[in-house]
Amino acid sequence: MKLLINYLTDDRRHYTFPHFINLLNISNKKYDWVLLILTNSNDNNFYEDELKKVNFNHSIIRVSNENNYLEKIKIAISVASQHNIPYIMKCDNDIFLKSQTLDYMIDNLELLNNSKHLTLGPVLTSGIPGIEYFCEEFLDSDAQKEINSLFLNTNFYNRDGAVYTDLNKHTIYAKEWNKTEYFESIKSLIHHYKGVHPIRVNESSIMFLNDYIIKHKERFMKEYELNVITNDNSPYLCNSIFCIKTDVYKTIFQDNTLYVDPFDEVPLNKYAWKNDMNHLFVKNGFAIHMYYNWLANHLEYERDFCNKFFTE
Repeated sequence: MKLLINYLTDDRRHYTFPHFINLLNISNKKYDWVLLILTNSNDNNFYEDELKKVNFNHSIIRVSNENNYLEKIKIAISVASQHNIPYIMKCDNDIFLKSQTLDYMIDNLELLNNSKHLTLGPVLTSGIPGIEYFCEEFLDSDAQKEINSLFLNTNFYNRDGAVYTDLNKHTIYAKEWNKTEYFESIKSLIHHYKGVHPIRVNESSIMFLNDYIIKHKERFMKEYELNVITNDNSPYLCNSIFCIKTDVYKTIFQDNTLYVDPFDEVPLNKYAWKNDMNHLFVKNGFAIHMYYNWLANHLEYERDFCNKFFTE
């Protein structure tokens, strides 16, 4: 067994789970990975019933509700360590991962044995920095122009103690969207929360992107020629989904000096900065992240996306 998929559940998102496991069930490498479902609710029966419809290795563990995010990470690392599983994939419950992408990542997990590389992940549709790769690889030229114009209409505002308004020089005060210059400003941002991008702030841009994906879902689901992007220079990873070496993840998890809140995103990025490590992405290896919780009523929008993408 090479990979433990650490699936962090939320009983408000049961509607995503059947679609998530149906995609995994197409994998050609089912004996190389196991799905670990970590729930902090009394909903084991729901997951057990759904998993009867698929055929792969899985386990369900219920954790206490208190500080449950980090408790789930702790248990996943413990399970992987006990069973000598060398890699972990952390996956939130608002992600849809193509099986082709999963299989390709499994074939390339050894890249993480190189001390230059911290994580390996898919090109996430609205991920940060995945959005930029997805636009380049999947959108046609007209759609790229449209979403770039929407990025330029983004009015950044300050929140969570971070000053983001200076980023408006790349949007409402700019004539064209330049991702390189934007990420340079993110890199110099004096705050630990650097996971900000127009796709997270500008509702029109995420709505346009998701409508485009739904309209082209057949093209989205087809198989592509895949490669690994090794030269990413974006300064921050929003960590909805990523693969990492188990022992490295354990080191990060146990380093209390890296934390600023009860989540592992900032520690992951701080560790990368400290050790001059980068993040690898699978070119054309797509996965869907529907919305950020900065958007009001995002759960309702997610349900609508699922209905349109998977059932219509």
